[in-house]
Amino acid sequence: MREITSRDNDTIKYISRLAVSASFRKKENSFLCEGARLCGDALKSGIKVRAAFFTENAANRDSDLLLSVKSVCEDIYILPQPLFKRVSDTSTPQGVMLLCECPSNSQGDMKFSKAIALERIQDPQNLGTVLRSAEAFGIDLLIMSKDCCDIFSPKVLRGSMGAVFRQRILIPDDFYSYISDINKTKIKTYAAVVRNGQDVLSVDFSHPCCVLIGNEGNGLSERAVSLCGGKLTINMNGRAESLNAAVASSLIMWEMVRGNRY
Repeated sequence: MREITSRDNDTIKYISRLAVSASFRKKENSFLCEGARLCGDALKSGIKVRAAFFTENAANRDSDLLLSVKSVCEDIYILPQPLFKRVSDTSTPQGVMLLCECPSNSQGDMKFSKAIALERIQDPQNLGTVLRSAEAFGIDLLIMSKDCCDIFSPKVLRGSMGAVFRQRILIPDDFYSYISDINKTKIKTYAAVVRNGQDVLSVDFSHPCCVLIGNEGNGLSERAVSLCGGKLTINMNGRAESLNAAVASSLIMWEMVRGNRY
């Protein structure tokens, strides 16, 4: 293990930029994973680790994790606590960070029973929650348009509680063409709309299906809605006009799988 003590070190500058820039993560095909649990999830999933960073306390405390990192990565660095905190995205860093290679999510088949498709989701916390709920409810596939926020941003990674490493995720080159292709199969597609859709409680989700969820502020685009075979709505008794994307997605996903449980 090598020690880095200066914030002017090129490696420190590199990971600092990765932490804050989605475009740089995309360009470098790399992301940062922080925290013992999240890093452990990344290792278990088989994510390729390019480098690892520990404080001395964390290296001693999380010795089993350090051994696991050593088995897959040669570039391991020790950082003093103040320097680690400088590059960390959390207020109370645990002293463990991995530099990982982004897995490919651009290709995949249409073999699924239940899927959620997200169009232009911008809030990282919303996306992290959707990923976590999708894993919890056993959704087979999460489809995302390219203009959704970065699934490898620190907030998405933490919000997903590691689901981003375990959930099947597809970000097709052309989101709308992919939805059109789904419609050519026996898979039913639904657009989640604020009003005038079929009550979600009455939708028959027993067949293979995919539900489209739209942007937090504007909902689904007209183009996305037009591609779907049906519309569904979460009817509400209160005065709220709509639910945020994470809550709406979670409620819909529960309804999609509820019939398989009870």
